[in-house]
Amino acid sequence: MINPPSDLAILVPWVISHGYLIFLIAATVEGPLTTIAAGVAAALGFFNIYFILALAFLGDIGGDTLYYAIGYFSHNLIRSPFFRFFGLSNKLIEKVEKLVYNHTSRAVLLIKISPVIGPIGLIILGAARPPFKKFLKPALGISIPKSLFFTMLGYYSGQTYLELNKVIANGQEIAIGIIVIILVIYLAYIKIMSVITKRIAK
Repeated sequence: MINPPSDLAILVPWVISHGYLIFLIAATVEGPLTTIAAGVAAALGFFNIYFILALAFLGDIGGDTLYYAIGYFSHNLIRSPFFRFFGLSNKLIEKVEKLVYNHTSRAVLLIKISPVIGPIGLIILGAARPPFKKFLKPALGISIPKSLFFTMLGYYSGQTYLELNKVIANGQEIAIGIIVIILVIYLAYIKIMSVITKRIAK
């Protein structure tokens, strides 16, 4: 289970110690929290914010493309016992495939912004074999603002910490407060995306 406050407190020094390449790999697997942590690290002076933003975007769209490719080249995989472990039913798979056939852009949008579907949905999407261009265009349209949002959330949170730390002695309390604010924004993002997902799915 994800615990954003403790995860973020661990991720910031972890990202700092491992550098750009590991951040790119981590952003490909788990984007938002890792990207926020890297943004904080950039604000603290450990990374170049523009490199972090570029790598966050590459990790996000790279991960999407990887999952799409897995589904595309192994389209029978989604009906294997392995995927049943994740609770996938033929009914759900057929529903996603139908949406892909009729509204590819809408399907990509739905899967990309859903806090629940994630990589499994992208694999199902790839298995439906829509043309790559039809997948890539809406995926890019979502990845760019998403990467910008989480990178800047981390960066400006880090900047806020530095400014407050100049006038308030207890840096630990400031850090905890910043993490709580990030948590609230992160959970609000998930809630908003869940509502939007339900509306698009109707």
